[in-house]
Amino acid sequence: MKIHDNIWLVGSGQHGFEMTHTLDCNVYLVGDGKSFALIDAGAGIESNRIVKWIEALGISMSQVTQLFLTHAHGDHAAGANYFREAYGLKVVASEEAAPWIASADHEKTSIGQAIASGVYPRDYMYTPCPIDDVVREGDMLQVGQLRVSIVETPGHANGHISFLMEINGRTCIFVGDAMFAGGKIFIQNSWDCHIQKYAATIDKLASLSIDAMFPGHGPFLLSSASKHISKAQAQFGRLDIPPNL
Repeated sequence: MKIHDNIWLVGSGQHGFEMTHTLDCNVYLVGDGKSFALIDAGAGIESNRIVKWIEALGISMSQVTQLFLTHAHGDHAAGANYFREAYGLKVVASEEAAPWIASADHEKTSIGQAIASGVYPRDYMYTPCPIDDVVREGDMLQVGQLRVSIVETPGHANGHISFLMEINGRTCIFVGDAMFAGGKIFIQNSWDCHIQKYAATIDKLASLSIDAMFPGHGPFLLSSASKHISKAQAQFGRLDIPPNL
């Protein structure tokens, strides 16, 4: 489903558009018409449904060469190994999150806690996935003619990154679980969710004058995204906490 110039939504679960498996995050495809990258991989259950959405666009999986992961949580990263093994995608993750994804570390990815709490079924499997490219703040990636900048955005999770790009003069960002429409954030009772880091991330996002924002769950924003970010920033500025997703 095309949602913006050079951007398509190809996966989304129960907290989004119910396109693919219920546990999937929003999975985006970006590209210049010849070369493409996925942003996040979904939960790793029935991942072929994401492929079907891509192929329905007339895009061959041979044109999709990279997979950018925002963070290590299962709904975003557990599908990574499927795309790497089946289609040879080069997997990109942050320096901090990379070893957790590569080892499917149940503590660091919070998968063990999520299974115990019933968020994921008891038989849920997070398949380890080698990381081909480790990135950090300010690094640049290339998807055909599109240039992508790495922005470190912790708070929801350690090792969380966002992907910033200019498309036809507009500033677009893929924020994973760092920020959502309506000025919402995503606080969980997990080991690496930090309010102070979250507030600093929102300040950073507010400084970027973002036009369009594509979060890991729920609706995306095609314009005026900075207003939604400023709303969360204002609440943090009042020593309050923005509404939770």
